[in-house]
Amino acid sequence: MAKSNYAKSKQGSKATKVKPQYKVQNGTAGSGDGADHGFITWTRLTLVITITVLCTSIAVYFVLQNHSTNQDLRTVNSPDVDQSPSDGTKSMDDKTPPRETQREDDPSSTGKQSTLESDAFARSEDKTGGDSGDDNDDGEDKGSDPKHSTESTNPGKKEENQAFNLKNKKRPKENDKNTKQSTAIKGEKTKVDFKLEQRTPPEGYINVVEREEREKFEPKILNSLDIRQIEHDGRIMHTRELKGNKPNNSTVRVYMFENFLTAQECYGLMNVHNKHVRETDKDGPLVCFSSIDTLRKHIEDSGENIKVSEKDFTEGTTCVNATFSKRLGEFIRWSYSTSFYTGESKFSTRFENQVEQATGLPPSNGGKFQITSYPAGVGYKTHTDCVLGSTDKRDRYATVLVYLQDVHGGYTIFPELGIRVKPKQGRAIVWNNMDPDGNCEPLSIHTADVVTGGHKYIIQRWYYYKSFYALGKRTPEPDVPIRKQGQPKVSCDDYTVGSCRWYDEWNYDHLVEYRQVKRNLH
Repeated sequence: MAKSNYAKSKQGSKATKVKPQYKVQNGTAGSGDGADHGFITWTRLTLVITITVLCTSIAVYFVLQNHSTNQDLRTVNSPDVDQSPSDGTKSMDDKTPPRETQREDDPSSTGKQSTLESDAFARSEDKTGGDSGDDNDDGEDKGSDPKHSTESTNPGKKEENQAFNLKNKKRPKENDKNTKQSTAIKGEKTKVDFKLEQRTPPEGYINVVEREEREKFEPKILNSLDIRQIEHDGRIMHTRELKGNKPNNSTVRVYMFENFLTAQECYGLMNVHNKHVRETDKDGPLVCFSSIDTLRKHIEDSGENIKVSEKDFTEGTTCVNATFSKRLGEFIRWSYSTSFYTGESKFSTRFENQVEQATGLPPSNGGKFQITSYPAGVGYKTHTDCVLGSTDKRDRYATVLVYLQDVHGGYTIFPELGIRVKPKQGRAIVWNNMDPDGNCEPLSIHTADVVTGGHKYIIQRWYYYKSFYALGKRTPEPDVPIRKQGQPKVSCDDYTVGSCRWYDEWNYDHLVEYRQVKRNLH
């Protein structure tokens, strides 16, 4: 049998036949030729059985080995299996405490934040204004004189990973299509593994699903606040309405909540914001302007002698190229804004539910969440969060703003109402920007006073009068201007009522064609 198999492997289908070298004769077993024949037969049978068992064992071994290998591969690729190295080294999924927030006046705490400052929507929450004023302004509890901490050194820094996970804007290199990122959530060894390169759905799938969802979508109207004092996690959020010193007949109401967020939550948000800014801002931003006049005013303020025209904008946009943007960054200052959306972290769900309990503002009318930071010397000019004179009801009815740490200056000021709110860690303010009929209230105008010492951090969310399908959803970014993957932008709003802000995502406000369409809607 062995020779026959060997012959087959050498000669293909021409197998060599092995003829027996004995003759079968009559006889009794154990004597003469019959005995020889019996011995030879049993010898050959034993040899055949031995070879068969050996071959079978080898085959079974390889089958089991292959099954084990496949099982190992499935285990490694499973997001539910702990893949920490057994040699004691730490993997990306280990709950390693992140770098704690450094002194807020330390430039290294936010990378370039000591020389830059800006956010990602044309309008934001705060402005540049006058001096801070005394500690007993109407915007804070009388008799309270919170100690100004110029440090955000975090005694509870380990809580930073408690689900404050912004969208990871890093993308893999072109030849690294299987890159994965993992994010640790404190309190559990949870893996949030995902491929950074999106899979392409079947042709037409997105359009069909989105069309069906849009057809089923029913807008909801939000035209009132329902303020309540609530208790959360054993802490009472003391609430009161802030009354200004300027009598008026405005429908705008401003409310203040103490202890709306814990110190651990505040530190966690600040740390993840700082880290995200450092990672995203490595190549520097592209700077965009509301108009050529706004660009000229910023240059004029700097004392630089630079002549510009609309030809300096890249084609189809109101943005300048990378080289010019870098030069502008030497004298234009901005605040920083990073965004995340509902469902991208446990915190987003917890926060919006807490807001609804305390204010009656429903998640269905909420937009994205924005963490914004203001270095010393930066604020935001007087502005409204809604669009004055607009007939579009898909506008910002209410604003929720929470201060993440104490700071010198940086007051939120409502000049027409006579209200000033002092930043204090965990303190929240809520106000309506529109009246019950959906008209933008001129007296909701407010300012983010310039930070005079330390570093101001806030988290805010806008709630819209009339909800719409894309509200609160992360949308595809435009392809222009041409830029590096993940490169941020700075948006400088109308010079008279706006300031400049750095954003980690791109919307369409810088596109010339989009601006024309949007202008016609109003």
